Amino acid sequence: MKIGVISDSHDNIVNVKKVIEIFNREGINTILHLGDIISPFVVPLLNVRMVYAVFGNNDGDKLLLQKRFKEKGFRIKKGPFTISINGKRLLLMHEPYQLMRFRKEDFDFIFFGHTHKTYIEEGDTLILNPGELGGWLTGKSTYTIVDLESKKYLIRELD
Repeated sequence: MKIGVISDSHDNIVNVKKVIEIFNREGINTILHLGDIISPFVVPLLNVRMVYAVFGNNDGDKLLLQKRFKEKGFRIKKGPFTISINGKRLLLMHEPYQLMRFRKEDFDFIFFGHTHKTYIEEGDTLILNPGELGGWLTGKSTYTIVDLESKKYLIRELD
């Protein structure tokens, strides 16, 4: 099963629409958003079956974000939190300093955002930061596709 992984979209509506189009075209219907969505008006653009998200340090109206997520059947929580998809254990968080609180061998995947830079640590546990979708800080708008079975990943840049 392939999932889409994004972070730090920071209200960049154009890029959110582009990445959702790509995910839909590639048959990816589950997305992880690793924080800093910012505004609730972005949520209706997430036209996929399921989104799991963590709040970021810049997210604005968290109550309305939570309400919009619930209306779509999505989940958003204060991180870090764990989910299981197809028997794989995933840990989601925004800020990477929280990595110290966990034993990486307890998870198949650990995902974080916040730094706006891609990061990969391969091993029994794949640790990954997809970079920033918004593109505001680095000038690069990146997203990642992860195959949960093979642990293969593709980090891509939007055009």
